[in-house]
Amino acid sequence: MLTVSFTGFIVGLLVGLTGMGGGLLMTPLLILLYGFSPTMAVGTDLIYATVTKAVGSFQHFHQKTVDWSIVRRLAKGSVPGGLLGVLTIQALKRFANLDIEQVLGQFLGLTFIFVSLFMLIKMTGKTERPSEWINKVPLGWVGFLGGLLVGLTSVGSGTLFMAILLSSTSLAAAKLVGTDVVHAFFLTLSAGAMHASFGHVNVEFVAWLLLGSVPGILLGGRLTLRVPDRALRIGIIVVLFVTGIKMV
Repeated sequence: MLTVSFTGFIVGLLVGLTGMGGGLLMTPLLILLYGFSPTMAVGTDLIYATVTKAVGSFQHFHQKTVDWSIVRRLAKGSVPGGLLGVLTIQALKRFANLDIEQVLGQFLGLTFIFVSLFMLIKMTGKTERPSEWINKVPLGWVGFLGGLLVGLTSVGSGTLFMAILLSSTSLAAAKLVGTDVVHAFFLTLSAGAMHASFGHVNVEFVAWLLLGSVPGILLGGRLTLRVPDRALRIGIIVVLFVTGIKMV
């Protein structure tokens, strides 16, 4: 079980540092390394993510690296979307024979590649997107679609919404991460609780993962204030691009 805790530490460190990577890493690891069924892996990952992101949210709250207005606007759509995603899994398990995780995973991978390249071009350009642009983005509807995907696959609670924040806001890197982590907490809490109600969670395994992930995410959260803004942005873009390649 020490290997499980070490796995939790590595994933927690990545989540704390970038606000991304939890579901993208943990769900495949649960299936490939530990023999979980896809449905059990999704539910277990969401509960694991809820606790780790709660710790990260506490950290960013005290660092004042959270834009609460954006969190509220996203959560109004993503929480209902996440619940609907879980219910959709239950319906499709009864009435259809479709590998939803594979199809959605490839779609997300292509999205991440596109957004990472777009943000790289924006970073190297001479013009900046005005911060007022955020007020015109329908974050509620975007949140709903993103939450639906998270409820279906557990993938994207951090990475997908980080892509949205990167492409639609001018927040500093540390605040991008904090806002992303806090919003992801509310989303994974709601979707994870719904999965747990259907018995899709291995509680003992979650506990061993948390032994490693809690210190990992605390360390990562502190590093967001010490890593230069540009370097952290580049790191986020790299994570997006590599993740997209792996998922496609």
